[in-house]
This record gives sequence, structure tokens and C-alpha cells, in this order.
Amino acid sequence: MGAVSVRDVTEANIEDVFRVCSCGRLEDPIQKEGIEIRRHWLREMIQEYGTCVKIAYLEGKPVAHLMFYPEEAVPFLSSTREGVVLLRCVYNPFEEARGKGASTALVSSLIEDCRGSPKFLKGVECSFIVSEPFNTGEGTPMEKFYASSGFVRRGDEMIYEINGRYVLPKRLVWNPDHANKEAATVIYNPTCEYSYISATRVRDAINILYPNLPVWLIDQWQKPEASLSLANEWLVVKGTPIKSGLKDRKSFDAEIKQAVEGSS
Repeated sequence: MGAVSVRDVTEANIEDVFRVCSCGRLEDPIQKEGIEIRRHWLREMIQEYGTCVKIAYLEGKPVAHLMFYPEEAVPFLSSTREGVVLLRCVYNPFEEARGKGASTALVSSLIEDCRGSPKFLKGVECSFIVSEPFNTGEGTPMEKFYASSGFVRRGDEMIYEINGRYVLPKRLVWNPDHANKEAATVIYNPTCEYSYISATRVRDAINILYPNLPVWLIDQWQKPEASLSLANEWLVVKGTPIKSGLKDRKSFDAEIKQAVEGSS
């Protein structure tokens, strides 16, 4: 099998993002909606920052993906750290391409860029790269993978220092006075097509339980003020943040019922 090559995503190869992230689902109608939302976001980021995704290719086939952007690009943070690059995810869904160095090549490419003067930082020196690892259940656990790439844990984050020292992020504080007490609000992120898909499934699940309860879907990049007012809580029902997800349907339903009926 041939060597891995890494390319930044531009308009010319933007569809390769979805050939990786949505492989096997490209014709699904709801997936297409999520893809279109993300495609629009990607084009805006490419125009503003040059790129925000790297793709690894194996024998010409896109097999893995890394997404990143400056923390200062995020509109729904109350404050940002200068020169910090957010590594949002590394994903390789292809069993036959695992263990071939694709993900390692992606992270190495980002680190190399950050040691230089990357266009996406607009002349600002990179201080450090930061990630909050999460697992899809596929391949190597992300915390283990990042550690093998030189990242170290600092609280909820894993970081790779470039030219600066680690600085803690400022977290938003939940304020119930900012929440709508007569509706449910689902926050989704256009950086991932699955975020929108998940939001629609949550909306549908709430509608089954309470058909008359309004459910609002909020794009937190397009309406950052709404997300900020809810301290970026992903789901708030009648003023109550919900912690359980649909994977634990029993707990999810119980929290929803408590939020709705407990506030009545």
C-alpha cells in the first residue's frame, strides 16, 4: 500500500471532507441536510482563514480528516486565548486504512504548520494547540492517540505547546434567568454534519413526549448570542439544562419529563 499524503481542504477538494465523515451515508436525506449546513460553514472558513480541515489520502483515496481553527474564530465564547488553535477532531472511519499512519500524518502536519506562520492565524504566533478529546467508539481512543502524538492533559483539555505556555479557558456560568421557560432549545454546531442530525433527532424525541412544546434548533455559529445566553448548554427544556443524551433514552426521557412537569 502506498504512502500517506496530506492536503489542506480548499474549494477544489471540499467534497472529500464528506467522503470521509459521511462515508456510506452520502445519499441519506437528513445527512444531506447536515452536509449542506457544514459545506456552507466550510466555505466561509476557507474564505476567511484559507483552510480549517486537513485530509489524509492513501493511494489517492481520502481516508482520514482533521478539523481545526483559531480559538478566536469561535463566536460563542465569552473570551478567547490569542494564538490558540483548536483541534476539534481527527477521524478515520476506514478499517482498512487504520494503522497506516494517516491520523499521525494529519496531526504532524498541523503541528508543523503551527510552528511556522500559518495563514489561518493571520500573523499571530501560535501559542499552543488544544483539544477536548471525545470518542466515536471506532479505532484508538482519542486521548490515547493524542498522548502518543505529544499532547499532555491540562484539566478538561489536552494541549501541545508551540511558542507559549498553557492558559486556562474561561468557562461560562449557567444563569437560569436567560432561558426560555416555555420552550426547548437545542444547540447544534455547523462544524459537523452529525451535530445537526443529532439535534433533529432530539427535537423529534421531545415532540413524541410533548407534541405541543415548541422546540427551537439553534446554529451556534449563526446565532452565538443565543448560545452564549444558555452558557452553550446543548439542550435546555423549559429553563432546565438536560445532561442525558439519546443513547440513554430512559434517562433522557426522565430528564425531559422532570423539566416539563416539574416546572408546571
